[in-house]
Amino acid sequence: MAKDEIEHIRTERPTASAAALAAQNGLGDWVDTLATKQGFGWKKWRDWRLYFFKGGLIVTAPDGYTAAYDWQTVRVLQYRTTVNGGASDACSTLIDPAGNALNIGFGRPPLFKSDKTALGITSWVNGAGFLYPHMWGDHIQECVTRAQLAGTVARIQQGERVNFGPYTADQHGVSDKKYSVAWPEITEFGLHSGTLMFNGSQRRSTAPEMAKVFQIPNLDLFMRLCRHLSPNLKG
Repeated sequence: MAKDEIEHIRTERPTASAAALAAQNGLGDWVDTLATKQGFGWKKWRDWRLYFFKGGLIVTAPDGYTAAYDWQTVRVLQYRTTVNGGASDACSTLIDPAGNALNIGFGRPPLFKSDKTALGITSWVNGAGFLYPHMWGDHIQECVTRAQLAGTVARIQQGERVNFGPYTADQHGVSDKKYSVAWPEITEFGLHSGTLMFNGSQRRSTAPEMAKVFQIPNLDLFMRLCRHLSPNLKG
């Protein structure tokens, strides 16, 4: 097993201000601390911290920047690329309820201004390249799904329309700007080359068009939701 480059930081408890912010937002007990590489080349970023709590996370920077995210309300964009079959960029963009976005990890999702507007993003900060972005990126997605899935299903069953970037889910099914498909009509659903597809092998389909994964907030939640509400989905 590879040596943990920040093993000495993983047990570093949140600062007093970070702990107070977590308590203020009801994030519960502290779980883990992550950082960037600690060499001289990372001088600009090495004092940034990513504090995980049971109910969310806190990001801090040495210049006083802090941001808090609750699993129950945060929206997360995931962007990953590969080069020659190996992992390259891997980052997550955290969006709070006010539309403030913080991008952490390696790389940046190639969003146009229109994409940001559609997602309700009002401000953007490029944060630190915290180590192990696949590990904590997956963890964030899973935590968001656990916190939000039941409530999202209930909202839809009560007649609400829930937006996931290019897609909207409601009692009837999933739609985009052009097309819609009823839940019972979804028989295929999955990811291919960084895109999400519905009923991909059907020559004639009114299913929503493909969308890039990085455009879909809370990707894991959306996929779990579709699998939960689509009775005829294969696999």
